[in-house]
Amino acid sequence: MTIEEIINKTVMLMVFQSDGLDAAGIKEKKFYAKVVGRDSIGLWIENPKLETTRVRDDKGTLIPPDKRQHEEHLAYVLVPWGNIRSVVHFPDREGFDTIEDEEVKSIGGGLYL
Repeated sequence: MTIEEIINKTVMLMVFQSDGLDAAGIKEKKFYAKVVGRDSIGLWIENPKLETTRVRDDKGTLIPPDKRQHEEHLAYVLVPWGNIRSVVHFPDREGFDTIEDEEVKSIGGGLYL
């Protein structure tokens, strides 16, 4: 098994710490995610519904708190190699390599932009 074989597969990731990854929606130390790539810095994973809240409009003006709205975005998140404790792949688990059969949800909570 090589890291290239898990690209576009759903895996269980265990990280040493989630500090610093909170803004990307990673709040747990163990979670499932689709791997979309890798590079020398780390593993790229998909957060299908990263929640954000805009605090400024397109002109840079602050949006009053009662008018701010939550938004959901597809996001690719880089998890540095130093944060990864283990990657678990389930090659024989039917329907697990694609997220289509499961409810698509955010990896973690939202953030303010």
